[in-house]
Amino acid sequence: MPKNYASTLSFLLLCGLVYFTFFTFKPQFVLHGDIPENEFSIDRALVHLKVISAKPHSVGTAAHEEVQEYLLKVLQNMGLETQTQEAFAYKPGWGALSKAQNVMARIKGTDEESDGKAVLIFSHYDSAPHTASYGASDAGSGVVTVLEGVRAFLATGKKPKNDIIILFTDAEELGLNGASIFAREHPWAKDVGVALNFEARGSGGPSNMIVETNGGNSKLIKAFAKANPKNPYANSLAYSIYKILPNDTDSTVMREFADIDGFFFAFLSDHFDYHTAMDTYKRLDRSSLKQQGQYLMPLLAYFANADLNLKSDVDYVYLNMPIIKMMYYPFSWIWPMLILAILGFAALVLYGIVKQKLSVRNISFGFLPLL
Repeated sequence: MPKNYASTLSFLLLCGLVYFTFFTFKPQFVLHGDIPENEFSIDRALVHLKVISAKPHSVGTAAHEEVQEYLLKVLQNMGLETQTQEAFAYKPGWGALSKAQNVMARIKGTDEESDGKAVLIFSHYDSAPHTASYGASDAGSGVVTVLEGVRAFLATGKKPKNDIIILFTDAEELGLNGASIFAREHPWAKDVGVALNFEARGSGGPSNMIVETNGGNSKLIKAFAKANPKNPYANSLAYSIYKILPNDTDSTVMREFADIDGFFFAFLSDHFDYHTAMDTYKRLDRSSLKQQGQYLMPLLAYFANADLNLKSDVDYVYLNMPIIKMMYYPFSWIWPMLILAILGFAALVLYGIVKQKLSVRNISFGFLPLL
């Protein structure tokens, strides 16, 4: 094959692989219409979102109370016994003392010998107070993901082994206050074995899976891979960066105050909509909402019947891969893999020089732009 053809084909192949990788980050097609009752439906979730995001609903507004009443009504219509938790909370550095009013319900599991472990699924229902945000993505998308996910799970008729706690925290935008009073004061917090939190920091894009843990993440990552969600988008580098940043989520509070490990899922693109009046029902990316559902349904089905003793002192490197979905390995493999890669690269370069396919001069010129 002529050299210029080989170079062109190599370039096109690389472009195709890059496109395919990004293509697999999130769902590309959103199905509408008749979705079975025991499956997650975008249309059913959007019915709730249209109500929740009809008005800005920050703490203290009439619309905030309307959203709270709506959540209680929807949960009760599912046959669940609801309760609220009210208390004042303050987070240093945020400058806001406020009363949080959490909404919650609990599905009782069948296993009386599960050490009281439960699955917590949650999101916050207040919108940003200072920008008249409609809160469709942050975090109306998370609220309706939980509502539709619980409805679909109940429609299967299957009884979970572990308890399932549904929680909609309040005053997240004022200082993670609802999560704080739940983690510090509510007796259910002591029962939680794993938590699934749904969030947004934009109105679209792939949803990142982030692990929140006080110890090693190995058992959490293995469990996530076994649950086998579609289109996972996750890598351990993201959490390393997240820990450096000053912003926290409700998951951080759960981990710090109640030693609750878990995952949170957030899409981050179209960031210009975040905490603005542009965070509306129409601007929410439907495929991002679908990906949240694709996380929740298999994870809820798995953790509803799994061993929830997930504490570990071993950390894994993890990343998503096209087709095979999740790849992970212990941190202890990093140095041996790096050494092998360096030796392999050196051997390849030496072989190329010996075969006169590579030259030290050209390799040096290639490195100059990098340096």
